[in-house]
Amino acid sequence: MQIRKLPVRGFASNSWLVFDEESRMAAVIDPSADAEVVLRLLREGNLTLSMILLTHGHFDHIFAADTLRASSGAPLMIHEKDAPMLTDATRNVSALFFGKGNVYKPADRLLHGGDALLLGNNIITVRHTPGHTEGSVCFVLPGRIFTGDTLFEGSIGRTDLPGGDERALNESLRRIAAMRGEYTLYTGHGNVTTLEHERKNNPYLSNI
Repeated sequence: MQIRKLPVRGFASNSWLVFDEESRMAAVIDPSADAEVVLRLLREGNLTLSMILLTHGHFDHIFAADTLRASSGAPLMIHEKDAPMLTDATRNVSALFFGKGNVYKPADRLLHGGDALLLGNNIITVRHTPGHTEGSVCFVLPGRIFTGDTLFEGSIGRTDLPGGDERALNESLRRIAAMRGEYTLYTGHGNVTTLEHERKNNPYLSNI
C-alpha cells in the first residue's frame, strides 16, 4: 500500500492518495486537492480511482469531491451523520467562511462504524470518532490511521462549529489512544505523526 500527500491550496487541509500497488486501485481521502492534479497523478500512475472517502463533511476537505466523481465515476462515501453536510452550506461551514457557501451532491454510500472497505487486497476499516463533527471517522489500515480533524500532531480538532461536541471528542480520543499496536497518523491538517508520539506528547491525550 502506497500513500501520497496531495498538494492543497487555501486552508492547509491534507488530502491523501492511497493505492494498492498490485491491483492499481486507489482511494482519495478528503479530496481538497485540485481535481486536475489528482486526475493527472492517477493517469501517470496507471491508477483506477475506486472510492472517494471523507473523514467528515467540512468544506475544506471536500473541494474537489464532485469533480472527481464526475471524472472518475468513483463513489463518494461519508458517515451517515455527516451526510447532510454535503448539501447544506451552513452545516459544512462554507457559508460561515465565504458568505455564499458551497454545496455538493449527496453521498453515494453512507458509512457506519465498523464498515470494511476493500481497496485492492487491502481492507480499510471505518472507525466512528465523533466530536469534531457528529459523523467524523478515522480510516484504519494495518499500522496506519487517517485521522481527519479528530487528532493532529500536538493538538486536536475544534468543537465550536456545528455538530462539534467536546465530550464526544474526548471519548473518541480515549478510544484512539487505547488502540493496541503502533500506528502512523495521517492527519487532516499539519504533519504526519505517530500514535506513540501523541500518547507521550499531545496534552489532549495525556489529560483525558
